[in-house]
Amino acid sequence: MRIIRVLMAVAMPAISFSTCAADISKTFTPSPGVAAVVEVKGSNLVWRLSGKNGIKQDGVSLDTEKTPRIEIGSYDFSGRLGFLVSHIDDGMGTYEVDRVFTFSPSSNEFVERSPSCGDGFVNLRVYKKRRYLVSTYWDQNIPKICVTRLSIAR
Repeated sequence: MRIIRVLMAVAMPAISFSTCAADISKTFTPSPGVAAVVEVKGSNLVWRLSGKNGIKQDGVSLDTEKTPRIEIGSYDFSGRLGFLVSHIDDGMGTYEVDRVFTFSPSSNEFVERSPSCGDGFVNLRVYKKRRYLVSTYWDQNIPKICVTRLSIAR
């Protein structure tokens, strides 16, 4: 009986770790007639679009060891859904690194968007009422606020 308890004590953390490391997936409709599946597979972000223009698949590398999170929303405020992938930075775990993707109906694909200042979205906040994104960037090691109004992808 003692051996079973020891085996359970060893197996339980391994099982819970593999559950936390499981792939993340979201399904949504970015535009009428188009279905999207966004998945985190290991260290890659992959999306698949299907609709009247056929099936299109693409993806990017996330370059992180941290567990990412996917949120669905209209980040260019066009009403078309896109997604946001975020994770804690790999350094001290102080900042949240965000990547924003909006849907372009003319090319039937997701387009990664960039802030109007800095290299990427950090500690992103979405202000729906005023239709802008606020993030942090650094200018000579001084943190500053960046306000971004994304143009609507055609």
